[in-house]
Amino acid sequence: MEASLAAPLMAGGRQVAAQGSRVLLRVVESGEGGRVRGRARLALRVAEIDGIAVQTGAYRVEAPATKKQDAMKIGIGSGLGAAIGAISGGGKGAAIGAAAGGGAGTGVVLATHGAPAVIPAEARLVFRLTAPMHVI
Repeated sequence: MEASLAAPLMAGGRQVAAQGSRVLLRVVESGEGGRVRGRARLALRVAEIDGIAVQTGAYRVEAPATKKQDAMKIGIGSGLGAAIGAISGGGKGAAIGAAAGGGAGTGVVLATHGAPAVIPAEARLVFRLTAPMHVI
């Protein structure tokens, strides 16, 4: 993945790389998260700046939690099931419909993954060197 420096890279008062220099990023961790537990994650490291190999720490992002949305899916399914059950079978039908609708909502939650881990376009990422950068 390619990026560019948003500002000149300076070391000891000397410019090491100019603003706009080509930066090569590597994905070092990626996970889509679980269906119920775990969140999607993504981690990047800088591999090169203008063809010069570098070692940096990782920039990490994690997807937002979706517990509220999951609960809403189950609650909506339960509510719809209860309404349909009440119309067709009264109180007993409402209870059966609520259980069936809640089960269907739970099935939807179990069948889908949560939100993705995203780094927006044009985002400024900050990396720290983990080893000296050799510049000629």
